[in-house]
Amino acid sequence: MDSAITRRGFGQWIGGALAVGTGLAGTPAQAQGTITIAQAVDRIKAKLAAEGVAWRASNFDGFKTGDPNVTLTGIATCFQPTFNVLRRAAAAKKNLVVSHECCFWDGFDPLDVMKDDPVAKAKIRFVAENNMAVWRIHDHWHAHRPEPMGAGLARKLGWSAYWTDNVRPRYFTIPEMSLGEMALHVQRQLGTRNVVAVGEPSLRVRTVGDCAHILSSVLGALRKNDVVLVGETPQHDTFEYIRDAVSLGQKKGIVMISHEGLEEWGMEAFAEWFRPAVPEVPVEWISSGDPFYIPPLRG
Repeated sequence: MDSAITRRGFGQWIGGALAVGTGLAGTPAQAQGTITIAQAVDRIKAKLAAEGVAWRASNFDGFKTGDPNVTLTGIATCFQPTFNVLRRAAAAKKNLVVSHECCFWDGFDPLDVMKDDPVAKAKIRFVAENNMAVWRIHDHWHAHRPEPMGAGLARKLGWSAYWTDNVRPRYFTIPEMSLGEMALHVQRQLGTRNVVAVGEPSLRVRTVGDCAHILSSVLGALRKNDVVLVGETPQHDTFEYIRDAVSLGQKKGIVMISHEGLEEWGMEAFAEWFRPAVPEVPVEWISSGDPFYIPPLRG
């Protein structure tokens, strides 16, 4: 089963109530050759199970808002189900949004914290008014092998041949370049200026740790590699640790990109992976985009 009602209550409970209130819930798939949103999700679970990922209880994965019993018109996959992504999905007549990250910002989509928030209510209302549903797949997609988020990033960087996925921490063994050159390569390949680095720009880089998030999850990769490549990592711990390590003469560095830049390519891969299992409808990946605007330097 999906996450317990206490976890998905914020989405489905309020979203379902709004849908009923507007008269838009309850348009079950009855025509021959059609399936419901819920039936499409069952196919995702079946395909995962056939490939070695059995469905299990998860605090993250499951329906977050909307009515899973409506007729499926199309599927949009995304990293973050932002309002912009939801609008683009609705405009493309895709009413199941399969996201990797949470719909309501906090990792657990907490009912008590967000139930009266006007932005959350607007998001829920939009989903209900457009006969949509948002379903999250985080833990189970990370459990797939090869791990899709890392494999997607490796492909986007042009480093698939250099990526080692069968060890932890994962890493790339790349043609030698400087830290500055590596940061520029990441910028060019991901198509974003939102790349920051700590360390000597001239540092020679041969191995790059593929990791994420907080200092405790970065240290193992940092100790074994020249540089670590991370996403959404706190400046107050990881960045400051590496600054101190560099001051002590350690030849280390870090390159940080956005969380989207690190992982959203795995949801592009999800669309490719699942498309053959739902021949009834189109399946499209929608980029969540870079969340940050970096003003250009003037003068």
